[in-house]
Amino acid sequence: MKRVLFVALLAFAAPEAAEARPPHVVKIEKAKRTMTLEVDGRVVRRFRVGLGFAPELDKVRQGDGRTPEGRFYVAWKNPGSRFHRFFGLSYPMPRHARRAHEAGRIDDELLARVEEAAAKKKKPPQYTKLGGLVGVHGGGGGSDWTLGCIAITDEEIEWLYDVVRVGDTIVVLP
Repeated sequence: MKRVLFVALLAFAAPEAAEARPPHVVKIEKAKRTMTLEVDGRVVRRFRVGLGFAPELDKVRQGDGRTPEGRFYVAWKNPGSRFHRFFGLSYPMPRHARRAHEAGRIDDELLARVEEAAAKKKKPPQYTKLGGLVGVHGGGGGSDWTLGCIAITDEEIEWLYDVVRVGDTIVVLP
C-alpha cells in the first residue's frame, strides 16, 4: 500500500521530482485481457481490460477493430474524453506505417510524418488509413467492445490517468 501511495503522490509532486521518478511501464497482455502498471520494474497494480472487437493480431487499418501490438509511449492525455479519461498510444508507429507504405496504402509524406513524430516522441498523425485515436480509457473492461482501444472501469482510469504521464512506456503483447 505504501508503494501505491508513493507512486500516486509522484503524479502530483513538483516538476523536478516528477523528472526524477522511476520508470513507469503500462503492459497489456491481450490474450490474458490484463493490464499491469510497473514502476521501476515492480508491479503496482493490475487491471482487467476490454479490447477492440477483433483483438487478435496487430492493427493494420482504420476500422479493423484490432488493438495494436508493440512498444508505444503515452503520446497525449485527454481528461474530458467521451470515455471518461483517455491517454493515447503513439499509434501508428513507424513499423505500422512502413508496412502500409510497402503495401501501397499510404504515401511517402504520411510515412515521413509518422517517423518524425516517433523520433521526437510526439503525437503521430491520428486521422489516417492506419487508424488512430487508440489509447487506454474508461467505460468498462472485461469484454471486447472498443474500436481498438484498451478499456478499464471509470474508477480505474481516474487512478491510472493521474499516475501515468506523457512519454511513459506502453507495451502491448499478443
